[in-house]
Amino acid sequence: MCDAANVEVKTLVQKFAEKEYLGAPLNTMLHARFPKPIVSFMKTTALVEGVSESTVLRFALEQWATAHGFSKHCS
Repeated sequence: MCDAANVEVKTLVQKFAEKEYLGAPLNTMLHARFPKPIVSFMKTTALVEGVSESTVLRFALEQWATAHGFSKHCS
């Protein structure tokens, strides 16, 4: 894996975390089960990025959903 790609992802996750507070209120909760390796990765990423585990998960889900046609403006 290229270090340049890691720097870009860090910037994207941190920008996402900053924008979260400007968006819609986070008033809906969803519970899910994850395999241990995914949880470990998510927690490590959150520590490295200096954001919460929830932020990492929301970032990843929003990226995936956008790639599959989701639009924040049409929910």
